[in-house]
Amino acid sequence: MILQPEDFWSFYEWLMRPDSFLESALLKGIVLILLAIVLGLIVGYVYSANRYGPGEGFYAVARAVRDLVRFDLPGTSIRRVFALARLAFKEAIRRKVLFVVGLFLVVLLLAGWYLNPESDDPARLYISFVLTATNYLILVLALFISTFSLPADIKNKTIYTIVTKPVRPTEIVLGRMLGFVAVGTVMLIPMGLASYLFVTRGLRHTHQEVVELEETSDGRLEGETDYIRYHKHSFSIDPDSGGVGLTDRVRGHRHLVTKNGDSFEIGPPIEALLARVPSYGEIQFYDRSGEPKEQGIDIGAERIDEGGYGSAGFARVIGLARGSRKITHGYVEGGTLGAAEFTFENVTPERYGNGIPVDLSLRAYRSYKGDIESGIRGSITMRHPTKEIESNPIAFVVDEYEVDEKVLPLEIEGTDNTETRMLNVFEDLVDEEGRLKLVIRCLDRAQYLGVTKSGVYLKPAENSFEWNLTKAYASIWLQMTMVIAFGVMFSTFLSGPVAMVATAVCVLLGFSAEQIYDTRHYIDAGIERGGGPIESMIRLLKQDAMTTQLDVDTVAAKVIKSADAGIVYTLDAIATALPNLPKMVSTAEYAASGFDIFGALLGRHAVATLGYCLLAFFISYFFLKSREIAA
Repeated sequence: MILQPEDFWSFYEWLMRPDSFLESALLKGIVLILLAIVLGLIVGYVYSANRYGPGEGFYAVARAVRDLVRFDLPGTSIRRVFALARLAFKEAIRRKVLFVVGLFLVVLLLAGWYLNPESDDPARLYISFVLTATNYLILVLALFISTFSLPADIKNKTIYTIVTKPVRPTEIVLGRMLGFVAVGTVMLIPMGLASYLFVTRGLRHTHQEVVELEETSDGRLEGETDYIRYHKHSFSIDPDSGGVGLTDRVRGHRHLVTKNGDSFEIGPPIEALLARVPSYGEIQFYDRSGEPKEQGIDIGAERIDEGGYGSAGFARVIGLARGSRKITHGYVEGGTLGAAEFTFENVTPERYGNGIPVDLSLRAYRSYKGDIESGIRGSITMRHPTKEIESNPIAFVVDEYEVDEKVLPLEIEGTDNTETRMLNVFEDLVDEEGRLKLVIRCLDRAQYLGVTKSGVYLKPAENSFEWNLTKAYASIWLQMTMVIAFGVMFSTFLSGPVAMVATAVCVLLGFSAEQIYDTRHYIDAGIERGGGPIESMIRLLKQDAMTTQLDVDTVAAKVIKSADAGIVYTLDAIATALPNLPKMVSTAEYAASGFDIFGALLGRHAVATLGYCLLAFFISYFFLKSREIAA
């Protein structure tokens, strides 16, 4: 999992952006709401003018604004809102929406037949599956119940039993939203519990016996477990460990091995369901001559430079540009002075009393085949931030497909200027401000190590997997709430099927936001990647490769590219204004990868959801106010 720069922001940094308030989420949200209000008033005036005439249309819009501010908002009753929410809840239950929970349970029962039993990381596979299945089922459910209810009531005239009573449009909208959210919440709880049981029971297994055992010259016992579920483990037990040892990590887990007399007891899997609380540092690259560089070596993988996610045209004017950089791995050349240096804060004895746990998620790039079986070698060196004191390098072999967990010792031999002596990490290598540097190098000449800021981190603590899974489901709940708000909004002025399609288009555009940003960037940069929708369609019909020049005359090519640019810029502006759902869905990747979901990340999603729900509420009010449904 590669984190982008904005993923490291705290909630305050995301909301206020002290370094650039114009890029803050608060300002962007205010601008978006103001623009939506202005556009809504314009659309409302055009609709009213066409219906009543220019003068009366203006007064109709003014009366709607006056009623909202003066009567409906101050007069909204919490008791009536909850009564309408209870009515919407009962209505949804009568439509037998709870069958989705049963469908989810059936999916879980059948999933064991199709999930790959030989997966290298079954925990990631199981967690990704349950979160993805829950996400899609809940979003589809939210789409249906929120878009068909109100149009059906208006069509069947059952809405008259409500509007003839002292009920305000604000209460109708809020009641519908809260009722449908309650339905989704009631369904998410059993789905979450079933998911937890599915994951824990699916990973539960034990090895029954030790099949190979030998004693080394220093008294250490080394052995192997039996072959269960397509894998086995190696383990060792030191003579001074009290007969307790730990197996190696295979398929994302270990086992505790205990020697009882002449027999061995192998415990259940551990460290399979994790919620790592990482402590990230600042990264600095050095080239082959030891000079500092902003980025590592580019080996040819795609990289989107500064502004790659920024939005142009209308979106940039209103300040909604993402304005960040898409980060890929920066590579360090082996056998040279090239290095990636990480500076970590708050390295204290209280947080790291038993060693410095560091996790490595590195990539390897081979410029020649070499010895594939032995792997590419790297090293870690602990260094003082300001003094010429550093430890001796600690060698390791890169494992690209696993998180390589290491514990750096608190006592280690190293150099103090020109003197070689034993160093204490907290006394000799950590400065007064609690900072420590780790230097990652590649030891094999002409080979390369790929590093990102999120690829090397300290692990001062671990959170509960159960709590982490709960936060992942909280993110799904926020997505569901947002879809319900948009569904209710569209249902106030569209028929059920059309409202469902409109809501689905908003959701799909939100999921496609990243691809739209990339397409716009490549069009701006003049990079040939198949072009926009029109050019891509022509290439498909002519079966042209996307990296070649478009095989049409010059005038036609200019017209096609101009039309594509207009379409892509329009989609870019729309996608920028819509919820960035890929960022919300990414919380599932945190849980599946074994990382604790940041509280700041959930806070951002919650605030964004609240903002879009408020926007949908006001739009719903004005459209419902304009409907002639009063008796």
